[in-house]
Order: sequence, then structure tokens, then C-alpha cells
Amino acid sequence: MEFFTYVAENLGYMGIKALEHLYLFATSWAIAIVVGMAIGIYVTRPGREKSGRIALSITGIAQAVPSIAVIAIVFLFMGIGPAPAIFALFLYSIVPITFNTASGLFGIDKSMIEAARGMGMTNRQILWQVEIPNALPTIFSGIRNAAIINLGTATIASAIGAGGLGELIFIGLGTFKFEMILAGAIPVSIMAVLIDFALSIIQNKMTSEGIKLQNE
Repeated sequence: MEFFTYVAENLGYMGIKALEHLYLFATSWAIAIVVGMAIGIYVTRPGREKSGRIALSITGIAQAVPSIAVIAIVFLFMGIGPAPAIFALFLYSIVPITFNTASGLFGIDKSMIEAARGMGMTNRQILWQVEIPNALPTIFSGIRNAAIINLGTATIASAIGAGGLGELIFIGLGTFKFEMILAGAIPVSIMAVLIDFALSIIQNKMTSEGIKLQNE
């Protein structure tokens, strides 16, 4: 009952913190998608296979780095506030996106690329009309993973003055108020479920029927 009482009395405050949380998430995640996909595409272009494999190995290893370590390092160099938090979240989100983009493009059947080239398609046309559509399920998997990781890590970013729902959790832990912890944790969990569900629908709409049948 204390939880519902707290929510009723602090709904406006929770709404502000939820918007702060979404701002941290959306800004860092959007930048990570653009930069991560650009890096993944760049390192898989013809002639860069060696650097691409190295990038794949580095990003694979980087996924094991704890999120708190990334936030702590950024805090040491950039201080506190939303900007350092967004940068830390960007760094942590870019890893699965780059990894999945590169691995998805490397996994394209070479015979498909050669057939497209034989039809007179340019490298740019091959990339956007053959490679990206076929690698889309793998790329989207990285984007969805980054979204969930980002949302969860944004709660920790509250420790460096970024705001967001994590602020409720940390205050609740410090004052032993269980209802405050729930008021921060439950909305984050709901956001993660809803965003992943929305992304799964978008992925399904963007993936061609032929690719779906191929992956079944």
C-alpha cells in the first residue's frame, strides 16, 4: 500500500524523472545507432576485411566490460551531469550495434554479392539493396540489445547527477524506502518491455518476407 500511496503523492515528480530517463536513453541510443552502423559498414567494405575482423574482436570483448566501469571512467574525465551520462551511455550502446552490424554484413553469402555485381550493380547499390536487407535481422538484434542495455544503464548514470528514474532508486536505497525503489524500478522495467515490443514490430515490418522464410 505504501507504494501506491507514494505514487499517488509523487506522480508529477515521477513523470519528470521518467522524461529525464527517456531523454538520456533516446539521445545516446540514437547517436549510437548512427555511429555504430557507420563503423560497422565502414570496416566491412571490400579491402578492409582485416580491420573489420579486428573491430569485431574488439567489440566482442568490449561487451564484457561492466557498465559501471564505463560510467566511472567517463565521470573521472568529464565530471557529473547529463552530458557525461549521455556520452557514457553512447559508448556502452555503440558496442552491440557495431558488433552486430559488422557480423551481419560479414555473414552475407558472397555468391549473392557476386551475382549482384554481375548484374551491373554498384557497390553502393549492393550495400543498400542486397547486404543491408539481408543483414537487417542481425543488425536489429544489436539495436534492440543496445536499447535494453541503455535503459538499464541509465539508472546507474543517475549516480553522476544525470537525473532519471535511477535517482528514485538511489534515494530509496539510501533512505531505506522500499516504495521509492519500486517507483524507480517498475517504470524502467515497463519502458524496457514496451520499447523492445515496439522495436520487434518495426523489425518485423522492415524485414522482407523472403528473409523471414530464410531465417525460419
